[in-house]
Amino acid sequence: MVAPRCLMHREGGTFEEFPAYDLAMQSDAAVVLDHGTDVFIWLGAELAAQEGRSAAALAACRTLAEELTEMRFPAPRILAFKEGSSQARYFVSRLIPAHKDPPYEQEARFLQLRTLSTEQRTKLKNSFIHFDEPSFSEWMRGLKVLPPEPS
Repeated sequence: MVAPRCLMHREGGTFEEFPAYDLAMQSDAAVVLDHGTDVFIWLGAELAAQEGRSAAALAACRTLAEELTEMRFPAPRILAFKEGSSQARYFVSRLIPAHKDPPYEQEARFLQLRTLSTEQRTKLKNSFIHFDEPSFSEWMRGLKVLPPEPS
């Protein structure tokens, strides 16, 4: 629960582990977040619009979620939802908010951003709802503490 595992689905049914930042919520991706008591499967809006790809990604994510939880007791809930749905708030609330951080900090903490084009980065940034809450790094600096260094 304190350090949830975040796995992004890749073509071919493979998964890549990423830090649990909200920057993982890319519209063309499927993400599995193992939070201990719950396992969330999140489908981006662009991916969900492509029936064949989204069905394959959802099936792969469900299989992974079942494998991650098969030996646990009590068994965690496995919840799946799409970007923009009302249930997506459960997923978002368990990720570290980093979308308001400066780009150099985002890239240092979430290396996959370096592979995105400028257009993809802009689309990702615009997909977040603006709110007054600070990002994790801003909150840490407000406490006069340095945020943890990227690993």
